[in-house]
Amino acid sequence: MRKVQQRLMGLAAAALASLLPLSAHALSTWTAGNCTTNCSETGDAAPNVSYSAYSASINTSGGAYSSTNGFAQSTLAYYSGSGFGVVAPSGDSQSPNHSLDNYGYQDLILLKFDAAVNLTQVKLGWWQYDSDITVLAYTGLTSGVNVGNTITGKTAATLKSANGWSLVNSYADVGKAANTTVNLNTNVSSSWWIITAYNSQLGGAPTGADGSTSGLTRGTGTSYTGYDFVKLFSVSGNKSGGGGGTGGNVPEPASLALASVALLGLVGLRRRKQSQR
Repeated sequence: MRKVQQRLMGLAAAALASLLPLSAHALSTWTAGNCTTNCSETGDAAPNVSYSAYSASINTSGGAYSSTNGFAQSTLAYYSGSGFGVVAPSGDSQSPNHSLDNYGYQDLILLKFDAAVNLTQVKLGWWQYDSDITVLAYTGLTSGVNVGNTITGKTAATLKSANGWSLVNSYADVGKAANTTVNLNTNVSSSWWIITAYNSQLGGAPTGADGSTSGLTRGTGTSYTGYDFVKLFSVSGNKSGGGGGTGGNVPEPASLALASVALLGLVGLRRRKQSQR
C-alpha cells in the first residue's frame, strides 16, 4: 500500500511540475540565415521574425561625424557562419563596409516579430576595428502603423522623436565580450526592434575618445579606427505573456489529466485507510 501511495505521489508531483510556465525553462534564439521573412527560432514555440535593413548616408564636418541624412531601405545580406550585414546603396559592398556599420552610411537592421518579445541577448558573428552597437525598441502603438514609415526619411537625430522608437541602450566593445555576446539587461517588451552600429545621436554618450576603440567611441576622418563593423549572428529572448515570456502557458490537457488521476488516487487511498481504522 505504501509503495502504491509513493508512486501516486511521484506521478502527481511530475504532472504538477509539467504545468509550471515554460518561461522558467526556455530561452528562444533567432539565428541569422537565408530566411528573412517569417523565420522561426530554435527553442520553445515563439513568434516568427522578419528582418529588413535601412541605411542613411553620413554627413561629416571637419572630417568628423555630424549627422545622417534620411534612412532608406537597404539590402540585407547574409554571410554564412557570421550573420547579417547591410549593403548600402552605393560603394558599400566590400569588406568591412558590407557589415552593419557606421562608416559612410549608418546601417540598421529591423527585427519585426509576430508578437511582443523581451530581447535579452545579442550575439555577433563577425566584427572588425570596433564593435559598439545601439539597440532600440518600438514602444508606441503598433495598431495601423506601418513600421517602415517610422524609419524611412528619419535621420539618426529624429528617429526617436514622436515616432515610437525608444533607446534600450548602447553597448561598447561587444566583439570583445565572452562569446561576442552582450546581455541587454532590459525589461522592455516589443514586437519591433532595431539593432544598429553605435550612434550617439540615437543615445548613449561616448565613453572613449573619438578615433579610439575602447568604450563607446566614434570614428573620425577616413581611417577605419573607431568606426564599428559588425554582423548580427543571433538574438535571444522570451515571448511576453507566455510561451517563454513573463506570463504563464495554458496547461496541456494530458498533463491536467495525469495530475487529476494521480490526485484522485491519493484521495482514494486516504479514504480507504481511514475506513480501515
